[in-house]
Amino acid sequence: MSMDVLNFSGIYEQESFYKDLKGARLVDLTAVAGTNCMCDDVAKEQLLKAISLPENGDNGGDVRALGIHFIDNGNYHYVSALYLSRVKEPFSLVVLDHHPDMQRPMFDILSCGGWICHVLDTNEFIRDIHVIGADEKLISELLPEDRERVKFYRVEDVFGGANQSVSLPETQFPVYLSIDKDVIYRDELVTNWDQGEATRQQVLNFVKVLTERESSKGFSGVPSGTGLLGIDICGECAPDQEDCDLGSAIHGNDEFNGELLKLLT
Repeated sequence: MSMDVLNFSGIYEQESFYKDLKGARLVDLTAVAGTNCMCDDVAKEQLLKAISLPENGDNGGDVRALGIHFIDNGNYHYVSALYLSRVKEPFSLVVLDHHPDMQRPMFDILSCGGWICHVLDTNEFIRDIHVIGADEKLISELLPEDRERVKFYRVEDVFGGANQSVSLPETQFPVYLSIDKDVIYRDELVTNWDQGEATRQQVLNFVKVLTERESSKGFSGVPSGTGLLGIDICGECAPDQEDCDLGSAIHGNDEFNGELLKLLT
């Protein structure tokens, strides 16, 4: 599978998980304005061009939704919607996130806090969405008509009482998996947002069991190996973060990203 590492904040320059992996592509987006938390129309066009796969040596290729995408910290989680806009077949979206990401912005703009609503409103191929680990209070604050369009799962619904036990959402279509590492306990991994209750090992177990299930389905057009339509991962710490031991936080994220890649490649 192909792999993009989207470097918005500069944090990936301090990580090494991708540097020796054949096919990994570091995409420098540090100079693109209008991307932090919200993505304006000018930035959107620049991002779509930057993450496109070149054809015949130019930059006119299509965005590659298939593959693995690391998309920096949670402020840029809306990039998931850009990749999903290039999926041209019915699919299911599975999201691990401490936040529902369904807060509608005051203006019609793509945002990290509302990108799932954007997918529901604009993507004709989305069939069902499953969000795991979102804070119940935040879910209760959503518009009822939006809340009813998504299936929510508590961490204990998916992982039960045993660390190795995983109950997967039932899906009938190829799965695109989106992981925000803020679903993990802060004591185990540091992100730049408030965090949830899953453990690192639970998230790794989930990815392992989900990829095994999807591989066994053998959907047409889905890359061999993981069986997933695509996967993205966000939730790095910020390079200027002050509420943690920054060096330790970067090391923890780098190590976890490497563990994910071992499962996926």
